[in-house]
Amino acid sequence: MAQETWPGIVVRCTGGEDGTTPRSASSQSPDILISGTEPYEDPAFLTDPANYGESYPNSLYIGLPNYLYVRGKNYTDAPLDGHWNLFYAEPNILLYPYLWEENQLRTSLGDMNPPFSIEPGAIGASTDPFTWVPPDVSDHYCLVAVAATPDHGNPVSGVNNINSLAEVLSTNANIAQRNVQMIRGNVPQVVSKARFDQGAEGALVDLAVVFNNMPKGSSYTVSSGTPLDGKALLHSDSNTQDNNFKYAWTDLYIPAQWVTMFNYTMTFGSDWSGIPPDAIPSIEIRSEVVMDQSHPLYELGVEAVDPATGKARVSARGGPVRIITAGSVKTIMPDVGPS
Repeated sequence: MAQETWPGIVVRCTGGEDGTTPRSASSQSPDILISGTEPYEDPAFLTDPANYGESYPNSLYIGLPNYLYVRGKNYTDAPLDGHWNLFYAEPNILLYPYLWEENQLRTSLGDMNPPFSIEPGAIGASTDPFTWVPPDVSDHYCLVAVAATPDHGNPVSGVNNINSLAEVLSTNANIAQRNVQMIRGNVPQVVSKARFDQGAEGALVDLAVVFNNMPKGSSYTVSSGTPLDGKALLHSDSNTQDNNFKYAWTDLYIPAQWVTMFNYTMTFGSDWSGIPPDAIPSIEIRSEVVMDQSHPLYELGVEAVDPATGKARVSARGGPVRIITAGSVKTIMPDVGPS
């Protein structure tokens, strides 16, 4: 069979592919990428042609939120719209679709079919990452990615015999697989998540994380992979020094309908001094509306203080700023305490 340029989005099986079929199936795709337990701060680098030859790490962390990305290149001479799909499978040499089609992952936004629009010759990527907490039921997993366009969906759908599987994987370039390594470290005592939906109106907002009754020397990570102004939200500390503290992403303009999933993990330190005997550790994520004196809810708010400096905040006009809490999710840990 003569080599032909694939008329769609190419998700490579190997780094040496040039966009043609037939090709050899492989489980080492460089276009299924894992950033680990923290999202890429600016995932746009995945679409830079200078990085197209790079194959990034493929380690998954058992029991922790992981962030995963898919990229592909448009080898045609026309723009292509479609959506990314990502699935996981337990080890199997022949990955028939019935083994993984029910294991579809979602992005931080909660989308199983995140859209793309890729210009001719350009590289696209799922900049809102897929998120997954892998269960400890397998010594490794395989990820399966599909770049679906109107003319080319999941090419192996319905395939259930070895000859058809071999043919489809050879002659369709919009599907790829990647085996991933599993890391079993010290799983944090708290692994949780909270969804955020902005709703029908954009607003200037603080997204704040409030920690209470935390032992000193704790470590934590709070992250959201869905880009906001092109950046993921990520904050961590490996050695806390206070029992009660607050971190906030301040003065964020969040557009209408922005949705994400916050993941957070906590490993408790050993210094419980300063915490009352009956106090319960907690983590609260809040959405706080930021208001200057012209805001109609200004009188209902409380004075806004910079979480880093403790000083009163002022608006762009130089006046005092107030905040009002619009909603929150609180996780309490009543079964955690000094050993």
